[in-house]
Amino acid sequence: MYGTVSQLYHRLKTEFQGEEKITLIIWRKEDVMKVLHDEHLTEETAAEIVCDISTWDRDAQHEAGVGAETVRFIASAVRHAAARRNRPVTVSASDLEILAEAAGRLLETGGDDDPRAIEEALSRAWEAINP
Repeated sequence: MYGTVSQLYHRLKTEFQGEEKITLIIWRKEDVMKVLHDEHLTEETAAEIVCDISTWDRDAQHEAGVGAETVRFIASAVRHAAARRNRPVTVSASDLEILAEAAGRLLETGGDDDPRAIEEALSRAWEAINP
């Protein structure tokens, strides 16, 4: 489960009986930063790791646990993804012009009558980002 204290409270209250015994392990970004202090994480990366913990399959969490090694593994994946997101890519000037003009028109008028050129430019930009 991932969310605010209020959200988690409501989910726990809905999913479990009031007298049912459960174990609840909580990871906060501060906990992640403490465990991985030698890796000099930013608060943003630590928060992303906490969020990613919630995406792990529940059975995998039960089998492998969510301890320091799991957090290190997730941190490695987060760093890899960040490096991939921040890499340079090449998009043609004409596609950037189409997209920039479309964004301006969207702000001014709410959109275009014929979005095909925009969709094609977006498709080519997507291909450049995700080869």
